[in-house]
Amino acid sequence: MRELEKRIEAFYRFLWPFLAADDASKAFLDEAPGGRPASDFLYEIPARHGVGTGSVLVDVGCGKGKQALELAQRLGCAVIGVDPLEQNLELASERAREESLEEHVTLKQGSIGQLPLPDASVDFVWCLDMFNHVSDIDGAIVECARVLKPGGFMMNCSAVETDLLEPREAARVTHAIGINPDTLSKERLERAFHVAGLRTVEYGTTTDEGSPFQEALDDGVARDVMRFAKMLRAPSRVASQLGEDGFDILSAYYQWNIYLLIGKLTYGVWVLERVQAPQ
Repeated sequence: MRELEKRIEAFYRFLWPFLAADDASKAFLDEAPGGRPASDFLYEIPARHGVGTGSVLVDVGCGKGKQALELAQRLGCAVIGVDPLEQNLELASERAREESLEEHVTLKQGSIGQLPLPDASVDFVWCLDMFNHVSDIDGAIVECARVLKPGGFMMNCSAVETDLLEPREAARVTHAIGINPDTLSKERLERAFHVAGLRTVEYGTTTDEGSPFQEALDDGVARDVMRFAKMLRAPSRVASQLGEDGFDILSAYYQWNIYLLIGKLTYGVWVLERVQAPQ
């Protein structure tokens, strides 16, 4: 019991002076974290590894085409956007027409597990914030390696767990939003990269101090925190508006964002070189 009393005493000995101190002495906690928006550092990666005019880049899981078009415009390379959803490809095609980039961006229906591309046909594989939805980790990475030319590169940016994430927390959020929990393991992904003949040439997270990929905090997550708190206080009201399934999905989505905010999850950024044919 004496040990507990010591901890209580130490807690209040620290807390009361800290709360009573003037704001200037706590200003360091309100400083910007020193990161950059993802658009600043991620789009630099292909150029840093030789992608430019005459190169071919595939955007795996291109969605509505925002990144594919940005990459084509910034790098002057040919971009192939691949997505399994026809509705996404229609929106991407419309966006390409609006931005007069149809000649630079080709859109194809397909998935990361079966890319509609020949062997050794692209210089760079771009995979941003989609790999957590992959079911067959090994097969997907082998497929990415297959379409890369020898000496070509792949960028994967996907969420990984930290020591702060508890197993029950992971299970609670991943199921409702279609995340394969195995993709949250850095070690699991790196084993698959190695087997596929991909060598890591750059790695960092978006949260670690000193990482080249440290990302600025997103102020919008503060809104997600408040919305999630309101959902927890009035679940029946929210469910009546969204339905039970909608409540579960939105709840998991907000928790996922909060876990990224507080460091239970982070984004790992790998830059990988194809050094040998997939085994």
